[in-house]
Amino acid sequence: MGEEHLLARATLEEAFTVFDDNVRDLTLEEFLDAQGGYRSIIRLTKHTAGWTHVYHSYAFEDPRRSWEAIDWPRGLRDRIDASDAYLRELLAWMRAARDTWFAAVDEPVHLASVRPLHWGDTAPLREIVAMVAGHLTYHAGEINEILAIRRGEAFEVGEEVEENHIATDGHRVRPAWMGPEL
Repeated sequence: MGEEHLLARATLEEAFTVFDDNVRDLTLEEFLDAQGGYRSIIRLTKHTAGWTHVYHSYAFEDPRRSWEAIDWPRGLRDRIDASDAYLRELLAWMRAARDTWFAAVDEPVHLASVRPLHWGDTAPLREIVAMVAGHLTYHAGEINEILAIRRGEAFEVGEEVEENHIATDGHRVRPAWMGPEL
């Protein structure tokens, strides 16, 4: 595979991994949480998966499928089913989007080819890959923030922000990569 294709694939792999790392082990209760806001984790997951499918459809399918026309789990576009079974279907739908994108950026596709976007514009496929990756990581960050608030966690051990006027004593987390505490 050429360098440009390897980079496109690696960009998407990292974005999907970051998203998956934030939702992989959550309970249904955590997925339903919005921490006082209007965007629950399950809704953020559904939104992100939906647009990932739409971006792919516009770049590769004929006819293209809009937000209204993609194959929503259980046909539920505007609402959710607050059940574990529905959640598992939603996560499988996200994995299907991932697999479809991985296959799409492999050679012989021309990453410089200009493709349509759902808002009526066009862009080279390499830029659409960047948009999809950015969208995934943006919403992974939102999920991370909801979880940090829910869990009462601050930054990682050893990571301090001077301008943070809120004490983090007792709220730091030790990530797995740091190893056991000494």
